This record gives sequence, structure tokens and C-alpha cells, in this order.
Amino acid sequence: MEPKEESPLNSARPQILIGSTDADYYLLLVHILESEGYRVILGSGVEEIIHLAGENDIKAILLDCRSGEDWAPLTCVRLKQEPRTFGITTVGLIGPGAESRFIDLLKAGIDENFVRPIAPSKLLGFLRDRILFPLASDPMAIDGHILAYAGIELNTNRHSVRRFGNNVHLGPIEFRLLHFLMENREQACSRAQLIEAGWPERRFVDAKTVNVHIGRLRKALSVADGPDLIRTVRSSGYMLDGSSQEQSHHKPDRPGDGTGG
Repeated sequence: MEPKEESPLNSARPQILIGSTDADYYLLLVHILESEGYRVILGSGVEEIIHLAGENDIKAILLDCRSGEDWAPLTCVRLKQEPRTFGITTVGLIGPGAESRFIDLLKAGIDENFVRPIAPSKLLGFLRDRILFPLASDPMAIDGHILAYAGIELNTNRHSVRRFGNNVHLGPIEFRLLHFLMENREQACSRAQLIEAGWPERRFVDAKTVNVHIGRLRKALSVADGPDLIRTVRSSGYMLDGSSQEQSHHKPDRPGDGTGG
């Protein structure tokens, strides 16, 4: 169902990738999403979804998780491991009888779960407000709220992040964690505090899940070969600390170490 060529008008529409083996449910989602101006692509297996996500400008991925199928968590794990798809927001749509997959998807790194039936307005509101926010070519727009620290610029209005001028692609959970760490920079943040910041509606998230998402945040921030700013605080949590970066930038040359000049 994926067209090979797109007109300029169609290619400009935000693209949503749906992973599903149920044709009827897929067509229902197509009707809901296309009525809001989105373009929809279908993937029906792990490898196909990974390929489509990496080769297209996908804004969000919806995984239809059904009873008796286990490919959705596996797909999520792969998506979060691939550099090209790591930052794409991935949403689980959990069908009747598949409620046990909720935890599996959470452990796989899913960005959000919805248990079906879900009101179309709720899904569309999530995509509109959290994923498909209006983009601007300049993240330093006058109406933007910028947090800046150690080469990182976080725009809370645009939900965009840069480091050393390079765009950093983050999922919603990693964005919320970074936001909290930047607001509390150079302070130890406990895992309980990070859970409250990253998962405001879910208090059952465990410490291991926090560690996984912090690891993904570290990986995403590693653009331009910058130093790791997230420091592990033993028996506590994590801290955003740019002091080592500052020292490296101001380290005096020792005799014999210079290159001349």
C-alpha cells in the first residue's frame, strides 16, 4: 500500500508508520489519521518496520499489540537499538487480551502505551501535542524557552534539542529526563525524582528502566564527540555535570605537549 513516488504535497505531510497484522484495524487507523492530514505507511513484520522507519521521514510509529503475538516488543527493542530509528517516538496500542504486553513494551523502551479501545481524540491529541509539534527552522525562535548548559540547548516550546549546534533526536521520555536534569544541573537527581519527571503518570517504573533510558539519552547526546555529561551518582541516581568539559577546554598546554605555534 506504500506508493513509490509522492507528489510534493503528499511528501510534505507528516508520516506515521503503523505496525499491524490486522487489516481492518489498520484501515480504521488510516481513516482517523488521514482525516487529520497525516500520511500513513503500513509495516507488517519486524524487519519491514525497521526498514521503513530507517528509510522514511517517520514522525511516530504505532505498534498494534495483539493477543497471541509477540513481535511488537521485539520491534520496539530493535527500533531503540538502531541509530536511525532511536529517536522516533514509538507508541504501543494494546488490544484486548494483550494487557500482559504492557510491561514487555515498557521494558523494550516504548515511549507511550495506550490500552484499546482508545478514543481517536486522545490518540490524535498525543500525536499533535507531544510528537508532531510545529517545527521551525530556527530552534532559537523568539517565543521559545531555551535552557542552555555545557553546549546543550533545550527548547521547551519546540521540544527540540541541540548540542554544539547539532540536532539531537530524542523520544519524549528522554526529552523529559534531560529537561529535568538541566533544570537541576550539577545536582544529584535520585531515580525516584527521574521517574516522576520521565513518567508523570506511571509510578511503577523500576530503577532498571530509568538506567536504560539514561543510557539512551547519553548515546543521543554523544554527537560531535562531546564528553559524557551525565554522571552516575553512587547509591543515588544521576547528575548533569559539565565541569569535566570545562576543565578540558581550559587545560593549559604542558611543555613538550604542544604542536607548535
